[in-house]
Amino acid sequence: MVSQRQIDYPPIPDDYEPPRSVSNEEYERLAEMLPGKYEYHDGLMYPRFYPPGSHWAMAGGTIAHAQLIVSLLTALRGHLGNRGPCRVYPSDMQLATAANTYFPDACVACGETRPNQRRLEDAALVCEVRSQSTAEFDREEKFESYKSLLSLREYLILDNRRPQATLYRKSGAGAWTYLVFPAGTAVPLETIDLVLSIDELYDGVTLDPDPTRPGRS
Repeated sequence: MVSQRQIDYPPIPDDYEPPRSVSNEEYERLAEMLPGKYEYHDGLMYPRFYPPGSHWAMAGGTIAHAQLIVSLLTALRGHLGNRGPCRVYPSDMQLATAANTYFPDACVACGETRPNQRRLEDAALVCEVRSQSTAEFDREEKFESYKSLLSLREYLILDNRRPQATLYRKSGAGAWTYLVFPAGTAVPLETIDLVLSIDELYDGVTLDPDPTRPGRS
């Protein structure tokens, strides 16, 4: 059962599109036919940006969300280049787990690709930029689904409210641990041998308000 978020959502928008209950095979067929992007979670097909269990969507994401994705993709692309074996992919590329399908904000895959490929079925690094509507989902249900990817070694979440990143890393024994990196530090991405400076990633980014911090709007 899809869990409900403890978030004060606004009223249901007029153009709200309820999720569809479909099989994985039907999802793949419909996702190719319909305009827009749809994710697949627990047997339901959602318009992207609608967190499961909610009727509320980010309207394409905030300025902070967009700027952080560009900053991250630029850093990953600059390090990896575009000739493989590992390449970075933006949110246009689907990533299929054992049971679900998402559009991560960025991911790095190191396997072979083929012409006209529309989805990845494995990734070494998956990255998401936090948003108010999907924060819990990214840390919990979505992360649990990503863990089914055999080659996944690191999962990075960038905060949209403050210069901060959370990195989850899989050990050789299969256990997952995490570290939080604030401003002034750097994130060591062992999967692709890259050290990401938090200050450089967030340079010039217009952060979203943080309602959890006293005195902030």
